[in-house]
Amino acid sequence: MKIKKAFSMVPALAGGVILLLLAAGNLSADQPAKKRLALMPFQLERSEGSALVRCRTCGNVMKTGTIDGDPSETLTRIAWELLTAQEPEYEFISPSQVEGVYQSFLAKKIEPDPLPMIKAIGQALKADGVVWGNVFRYEERRGTAYGADRPASVALDLHLLRVNDGALVWKTQWAETQQALSENLFQLGEVARRGLRWMTAEQLARSGLKHMLKDFPGPGLLQ
Repeated sequence: MKIKKAFSMVPALAGGVILLLLAAGNLSADQPAKKRLALMPFQLERSEGSALVRCRTCGNVMKTGTIDGDPSETLTRIAWELLTAQEPEYEFISPSQVEGVYQSFLAKKIEPDPLPMIKAIGQALKADGVVWGNVFRYEERRGTAYGADRPASVALDLHLLRVNDGALVWKTQWAETQQALSENLFQLGEVARRGLRWMTAEQLARSGLKHMLKDFPGPGLLQ
């Protein structure tokens, strides 16, 4: 009798497992697909000396300066690391895929206006949003962490374009030339966070990008 009872429970258990699997399948099916986000390489806005320039895509005015070397790859990598770490609700398109499509559009030279070209790149990548930024100043520290003749100075902006209608839905800008504590006593909070040292341009840029991305919008803005 005990054996018969055990066998009689098998169909019930199997039915319960099937119901659980079906319920799990329905839950996963009801979950909306993540919005796909592409990060384009940073663009360099070089100019002769220091000048005020207007961003071609958003109209913000920034003060330019020297751009030492080509920091585009470094800044794109930092932005990618920060975005993927803090925005898990997005599906991110790999930088290598974005770079390949971006370079192919540059080679065509068919769209001088940046926004339509960025929208077209997003469409080619099947992205819902495209993030890109500009570098206006990237001056490297001259000296060491504990004694600098010239501090690092960086100026950046960032944008988010919604691909389905080409709308610019978010933008931010940031600029800083590091100062000694004796020159600006109001930066005690920054000194406590960063430490009492002269930063490299990359370190300063990472700090700035963290600040800029604090209010990066959620995927609801890309509906």
